[in-house]
Amino acid sequence: MREVVQEGAAPPRVDPYADDFQQCPFPAYAQLRATAPVYEVPDQGFWMVTTMALVRQALRDPATFANSVHSGRRSEPPAEVVDEIAALRARGFPYQAALGLNDPPRHTRYRNLVTRAFMPRSLQWMDPLVASAATELVAELPTGNTVDIVESLAWPLPVYAISRILGLPDSWRRDIARWSDAATASLGSQVSADRWLEAERDMLDFQQRIVPELDRRRAKPTDDLLSNLVRPDPEHGALTNAELVWLVRELIVAGNETTTKLVTDLVLRLHDRPEEWSLLRTDPARAGSVVEEGLRLASPAQGMFRRVTAPTSLGGVELPEGAVVFLAYSSANRDETVFADPDAFDPGRPGVRQHVAFGQGIHACVGNVLARMEATAVLRELSAHVDRVQVVDPGGVRYTSSFFLRGIKRLPVVVHPRQEA
Repeated sequence: MREVVQEGAAPPRVDPYADDFQQCPFPAYAQLRATAPVYEVPDQGFWMVTTMALVRQALRDPATFANSVHSGRRSEPPAEVVDEIAALRARGFPYQAALGLNDPPRHTRYRNLVTRAFMPRSLQWMDPLVASAATELVAELPTGNTVDIVESLAWPLPVYAISRILGLPDSWRRDIARWSDAATASLGSQVSADRWLEAERDMLDFQQRIVPELDRRRAKPTDDLLSNLVRPDPEHGALTNAELVWLVRELIVAGNETTTKLVTDLVLRLHDRPEEWSLLRTDPARAGSVVEEGLRLASPAQGMFRRVTAPTSLGGVELPEGAVVFLAYSSANRDETVFADPDAFDPGRPGVRQHVAFGQGIHACVGNVLARMEATAVLRELSAHVDRVQVVDPGGVRYTSSFFLRGIKRLPVVVHPRQEA
């Protein structure tokens, strides 16, 4: 299908920090695709790119649209806590960009370290562990009573998996979730002074806890990703703790945020589609397509920022050197020129994997294989044991206050077990 832009039509005024946009950005994105596919956000210092063709064009050109962006992504702390935050940060390692905000050649070094651990072949050992964890967590879900599916299933599974891959103690699982929340608190969100301080204290706690683990791996390597990260590279030498704390932080976030938000969104989406559980039971292979369609519609990482390295034109809009663009994956994934009836949930649609929920190219999410494995395991296990999962108040669901990471923080449900014939 051909991209169609309504010439002369005025675009809507979009405030990405407004609550109505963060709760449901899709109508505004549809209007932007039709009227201003490259849209300069008023008073925010960046452009939004909203069509699949233009998002892919930027992703395919990392030399022009660089990953090293340090403005626009996070809100600034309130003035009254700036000094206190500076004092907390002075007690830890100063920020260094890892995978998420780096470009070659440094990005290549980091990615090579990590990619081996997240390749399908390398993750085969995790498959039975993830399946076993999913079985255990689903078996523990109370039936007939209200339970928060986030707390009981959606976050414990990926946190368990990333803990095992990194080699961190099982007793750290709640801490890992807390550190992940702190790391993403100000991404695309305006948070209170108290939350800023809480997040900074949690990040300092993370650094103070992870450094002894890194030192232990240097002294006595084990068969885990931390040991691989501290191993000296023949060409570049070893990464320092000052570098590694930021890389490990990023891996913790990447290792659980997408799966938690995806699984929760799928439970909500299947609330009024109870027949889907029966279809999954009859055809377990369908879980893969359900996960892909869930990724397309949920797009937990709503997009990524890029920095323009030289004057360029994108979608007929001239962008100066230094311009910051937000590649809106969640909008591209609902582009009507790519997906028929784009807002509909249809796991059987042609090209169900043609989304960009994990990005594309050299900066694509390294954890995509693990996230797919985890979500598929959850769906298969739930379908084998439940008749349906009823969301208690679907109309009252609230999403996180962010245009960058979108997910449901709490989802009370009632699990209706499958009745054996």
